[in-house]
Amino acid sequence: MKLIALLLICSISAFGQNSLHLRLQDANKEALPFATALLKKTTDSSLVKGMNTDENGELRVTKLPLGKFTLTLQSTGFKPTKIALDEISANTKIELGVITLQPLSTELAEVKVTATKPFIEKKLDKTIVNVENSAMAAGNTTMELLERSPGVIVDKDGNISLRGKSGAAIMIDGKISYLSGADLANYLKNLPADQVSQLEIMANPSSRYDAAGTGGIINIKLKKNSNIGLNGSANATLAQGVYSRQSTGVNLNYRKNGWNWFGNGSVVNRKMLERNNLTRYFRAQNEVWENGFAFKNENQTTQLKGGVDWYYSKKTTVGILVSGNINQFTLRDGLNQTIQYTSAGTALTRLNTYNNVGNPSHNYATNFNFKHSYDSTGRELTIDLDYARFVDNSGSNLRSQFQRGDFSTLRADSLLLNNANSLVDQYSFKLDYVLPSFLKSKWGTGLKSSYVKTDNDLRFQGKNDGASSYTFLTGQSNHFVYEEQIHAAYLNTERAIGKFSYQIGLRGEWTVADGLSQAYTANSKDSTFHRDYSQLFPSAFFQYDLSKNHSLGLNYSRRIDRPSYGDLNPFVFFLDNYTFKVGNPMLTPQLTNSVELSHTYMGAFSTILGYSHTTNVITEILKQDTQARKSYQTSANMAERTNYSLGFSLPIPIAKWWSTNNDIYFNRAELVGKVENASLSPVNNQFYISSNHIFTLPKAFRLEIGGNYFTGGLESAFIFGAGGALNLGVQKTVMNKRGVIRLNAQDVLLTSNPDVFIKYGDLDIVVRPRQDSRVVRLNFTYRFGNMAIKGARERATGLEAEKSRVKSK
Repeated sequence: MKLIALLLICSISAFGQNSLHLRLQDANKEALPFATALLKKTTDSSLVKGMNTDENGELRVTKLPLGKFTLTLQSTGFKPTKIALDEISANTKIELGVITLQPLSTELAEVKVTATKPFIEKKLDKTIVNVENSAMAAGNTTMELLERSPGVIVDKDGNISLRGKSGAAIMIDGKISYLSGADLANYLKNLPADQVSQLEIMANPSSRYDAAGTGGIINIKLKKNSNIGLNGSANATLAQGVYSRQSTGVNLNYRKNGWNWFGNGSVVNRKMLERNNLTRYFRAQNEVWENGFAFKNENQTTQLKGGVDWYYSKKTTVGILVSGNINQFTLRDGLNQTIQYTSAGTALTRLNTYNNVGNPSHNYATNFNFKHSYDSTGRELTIDLDYARFVDNSGSNLRSQFQRGDFSTLRADSLLLNNANSLVDQYSFKLDYVLPSFLKSKWGTGLKSSYVKTDNDLRFQGKNDGASSYTFLTGQSNHFVYEEQIHAAYLNTERAIGKFSYQIGLRGEWTVADGLSQAYTANSKDSTFHRDYSQLFPSAFFQYDLSKNHSLGLNYSRRIDRPSYGDLNPFVFFLDNYTFKVGNPMLTPQLTNSVELSHTYMGAFSTILGYSHTTNVITEILKQDTQARKSYQTSANMAERTNYSLGFSLPIPIAKWWSTNNDIYFNRAELVGKVENASLSPVNNQFYISSNHIFTLPKAFRLEIGGNYFTGGLESAFIFGAGGALNLGVQKTVMNKRGVIRLNAQDVLLTSNPDVFIKYGDLDIVVRPRQDSRVVRLNFTYRFGNMAIKGARERATGLEAEKSRVKSK
């Protein structure tokens, strides 16, 4: 901390009072608005700054970095122009005048489509959200950041859907997260948004990516210093919801003599109130069961990430990356109350379940990577070796108190102890090779092999109050071991021919899996399963530029979603005696075919018409034992799910000081299948709108107002109601632009918790979640050190789809 304090005091600005001005036009002397300008270092062509011309084609920039640079100017449908600039000093005034870009005749490979608004960028195969300088992002968690992103909806359990399609895969810096389900939600809720640079939202990923994830991919790119030398940033946040929350974080980078050392870390102390009300109607029995709980959840999380890149030569780089997470989840004195009523409202029985949970967990991952560039054409080879381990030890004790409707004792209290230990080991090898100029096209190919082993041991002990000792409950206890191998290869090619460009790929994957469920009951047999299957996953992207401002796109992909390790686990987890969750080891993968037709105007305004069809759908469902009044959640394979969507993205620069991005889409979801003997065919039409406004004000102030609204939707087999959120943020730059103070408020109106409706077979349930979502945060971030140093390179590791499937309770 003394070193950080010294750096904070001694840091100096690396910018001078210089400027750059130019105006872009086409051959007809018409302005080229929202064109891209890339400022690159002359020595190694590394990107220093990206900029856009305004609506009149003009670019005005002040306080440029010092040194020798080139400026590349590009716009859709035009040849890029590269300009060598004179050495920039503190007082250099660069006036380039009017520059005319020439139209492309045969090649479009160098053209990049950029958005009119820096916060949102629209590209052919992805949407990019630039969150690094957003006031609403500062001090928030990454989960809250996702909730505000275009087309993304997060339900009450942390499940993420994209454009109405559930099962979106989450990547961290180009690799699929090793967590999913409750573990992934917890990680994203504790990862400060201050560590995030960009979100890349891909509804239909190409064959370069693992085929897992039928709901698309969201890549979370963490901050990496874009500068060289000793530099970094530190931040601290104070937040207030129902309870107070705190977080601190630091990013460091040091580069010298061909070595680049980098690291970041954060400490989060997060307390929140989790509330839920559940009403179950047993209409044949003329009964209503009311269930409600309010838990104080406490999360203390420490996250560390560090590594080194060795630039052995200009063409060869070797790197090591290490990351880890230590989390302590605690639930104290939780109370879950269930009351059995007659239809007339008379209380018959009461069940009070007191719950205490301690859930320490940790994980770590290591990556060795090698990259060699053969020549200046872009031909390169990359190799990744990965290992990751996830350890989760959970213990809980439940006391169930049984009463009559008049609060008199019905029978002795029941005590239940639960101990669940989970261990996941993952290994991966990945090789990628790019050949940019073979047969007049750019080609890419690669191989990947992974091995995963999970070992889960769940043990229950129980007794009645007054008994001398606990009894080991063999019928509820279980030991589950799962092993899986996935071997894959892909081939991908892309080319631009005049106004037409394409990218076509094919990926093949071979999966071998074995599961063993070992019962502790002497008379019960162990259950096993073996799976061995191969699949092909094609992808195709096409684009045709109708004119300078209009382009059409068509893409197709086939993808797979394998069951998470937690969903395969047959363990039983209790909320109370009448409500619990159980895994399903007989789950099989689901397959999705997706097609999208898009139109883009001026590289920013887009319209997307989408269709997807999923077979063997992995769906969260509820089952019920009506006679015993027990309901439990599990996962099952449904027959099919179909999605239709129509979306509009409208980034609009209203004025130089006011810009806005709007995202609108309509979605229709249809699910068909059976639960027990009951046919299930829920259908839902959803309207969703998101609007975010940024106001650039005098004296280095910036104001953000944003929000979203949705009419409802279909998540798994459940219908959820309408909801939305209003978010406010303001920031001010201080301390010679090295410090930023941000204040924001999330879900101001407390409207982001929609009701959930479950009605099929003999089920008739309404869930009313009331999460601690209205939060006010104050954040301070300070950048220190040499601001003219290139940072660590970005790379993807090999443990991708495998990591996403770690899932517990």
